[in-house]
Amino acid sequence: MSTTIAPHRGTPSRVRRALRAGADFRRWQARTGDLLETLAIASLLAVVAQFLLGGGSHDLVAGTGSTMLVAVGRLTGLVAMDLLLIQLLLAARVPWVDRVYGMDRALKAHRILGRVTVPLVLVHVGAIILGYAVRDALHGPFGPVVETFRLLTGGSDLLFAFGATALLVVVAVTSVSIARRKASYEWWHVVHLTSYAAVVLAVPHELSMGSDFTASAWARTYWWTLFVLVAASVVWWRLLVPVARSLRHGLRVSDVVEESPGVWSVRMTGRDLDRLPVRAGQYLNWRFLSPRLFASAHPWSLSSAPDGRHLRITVRDLGDHSSRLAGLRPGTRVLFEGPYGAFTSRNRVRRRVLLLAAGIGVTPVRSILEELVRHGHAGPGDVTVVYRANTEAELALRHELEHLAEVGGHRLLLLVGPPVQGSWLPAGSTRRKGEQPSDARRLAGLVPDLARHEAYVCGPGTWMDLVHHSLREGGIPKTHIHDERFSW
Repeated sequence: MSTTIAPHRGTPSRVRRALRAGADFRRWQARTGDLLETLAIASLLAVVAQFLLGGGSHDLVAGTGSTMLVAVGRLTGLVAMDLLLIQLLLAARVPWVDRVYGMDRALKAHRILGRVTVPLVLVHVGAIILGYAVRDALHGPFGPVVETFRLLTGGSDLLFAFGATALLVVVAVTSVSIARRKASYEWWHVVHLTSYAAVVLAVPHELSMGSDFTASAWARTYWWTLFVLVAASVVWWRLLVPVARSLRHGLRVSDVVEESPGVWSVRMTGRDLDRLPVRAGQYLNWRFLSPRLFASAHPWSLSSAPDGRHLRITVRDLGDHSSRLAGLRPGTRVLFEGPYGAFTSRNRVRRRVLLLAAGIGVTPVRSILEELVRHGHAGPGDVTVVYRANTEAELALRHELEHLAEVGGHRLLLLVGPPVQGSWLPAGSTRRKGEQPSDARRLAGLVPDLARHEAYVCGPGTWMDLVHHSLREGGIPKTHIHDERFSW
């Protein structure tokens, strides 16, 4: 065990208090989420309204061919920039935004907006070029080429704008699933940092004289406010706060332990860790100041519940960076960003809890189990842990889970066996008419009263998709199934 567990008795009063707190938190999440989405929609409507009321409606409907093309380019440019700033705000890791959406929902929103933003930028550029080419009577296939050359040599702000477009296209290409699978996390992260550079490069063009961004006092106020808000959020939450917290808490590696073949735990100590606002199940971006690790930070979940004295992560060898953690020396300084994520028991509203993990996804599940046991937020028998692995050797932290389950009076189910196509469970021995029972039926047989549980799921993405399907089929509503996906 990483720490000595001194559990509180899971009395009905303790459990009720935990569930009431979860219900209050969910109500806050719903209200805040609705407010954020309303503000995002309102910002888009405000941008479109400003354009239309400023003469854009006439250009779109009653203008000449060139005027209409340019108007389309102007409008798509305004909407694209508004969406891009919303994406950067999601990426700024503002704590109350992170608590509402968590990493998974924020990434989904970021990707969806990205799939809309980059095409809008390309339409913006293409419509402007074609419109100016028509206006200047540059006909034929080379007309747009000539107009592009004129624009590029017509001023530095347009040259910067073309550079911003190129960077956004690179980010979009590297976000395609195939590209993401082939790229390392370090490379992907570096490429996506260029989205900040793209916004900076675009600002001179957007705020130039005669631009729709500066067409009126209202427009100037709106865009300057939005630029400052996003820039301040990024600088404050992604730079200043992480640096201040790292300096304040002074984290250092205390020891590194091999838990199983290819799996290591890194334990860290520091100052005033009881004041770090972190919960079991959350993750932080860790940067170890050793010669081969300091260049990049990686997101890893806590594998033990925070106790105010130590923090611990457990990492499987999935690449060069993770394997190098085995060579960390005690005393190595650690910088960190976070904590991040909404994969915590804070949003629990049901007495019974089902924790499902596969592979190294056991780390946040193990920390949540420890928190429930340590603070008495679950009565004996209220928690069932399902741990899936292909072989016994892959059951990292097994003995810790067994100890926690025994101390809290909970159930631990170890499901070991090779993967089965289309199933998240190992092959079962129970058959009916020669057919394997569905995963939902098998899970219901393993977990009595399945539909009355609050479920937490962590593991490989495809595995979690199958688990979600089984849980829904087994009667657990979507609102009571929680996960955090660490894909990029």
